[in-house]
Amino acid sequence: MNQLLTSIYESKSVQDEKGNIINPFPTATPYEIGTLFDELIKKNNFQRTLEIGMAYGLSTMFICQAHKDKGSGQHIAIDPNQSTEWKSIGLLNIERACLSENFRLFEANSHEVLPQLLTQGEKIDFAFIDGSHHFDYALLDFFYIDKLLKVGGYIAFDDIWMPGIRKVLYFILRNRMYEIVKIRPRSNLRKRIQRYIKRWIQNPLERDSQGIKLLPDNICVIKKIAEESSENRPWNFFKQF
Repeated sequence: MNQLLTSIYESKSVQDEKGNIINPFPTATPYEIGTLFDELIKKNNFQRTLEIGMAYGLSTMFICQAHKDKGSGQHIAIDPNQSTEWKSIGLLNIERACLSENFRLFEANSHEVLPQLLTQGEKIDFAFIDGSHHFDYALLDFFYIDKLLKVGGYIAFDDIWMPGIRKVLYFILRNRMYEIVKIRPRSNLRKRIQRYIKRWIQNPLERDSQGIKLLPDNICVIKKIAEESSENRPWNFFKQF
């Protein structure tokens, strides 16, 4: 793993350009999720990746390092608040980790950037959605990413402890050609039990036919199994979610 990443997780600290020390947790991507991304990208040889929400850049470094390790690949991050709310720490970390060659940042809203990428003919193999956690914005992020994503590509949704994010996933899995990617638990048993309890307390009557509330971590990875067509989704198709 990249030495800077190792140092951040050991010290639980990042630095801004003035040398001020900041604890990035619990906001930053957990180590176990970062290593999951590394494994998925290398195992599937994903070449074009994208994430919405860069923050301190830990997930970005894991993804860019995976591309560097396998010798090819490019990563795009979209974060409208990188230089303001996050004090450009994510971008600084990419530069400090010598990963700029595999990286491109758009400091703008995802609903502005994603249509531009679509118009430019961009195609991706993997996306990490961790931007706005409002239902409508997360669904809009998926809508455009689905158009950019190749068949067989993966999308990872963060923070599925939030009902709005689970609702987006229910819609996708009921109405679009996607399936959940089974991954081994990354967190310890105590954390998993706490997460199960928290999700059930939020809404004990929540309809969970896809088993999302039972996933062991706060992340859900889905795989695109087919393109949208009139054969798999007629003009009036809709399933309750």
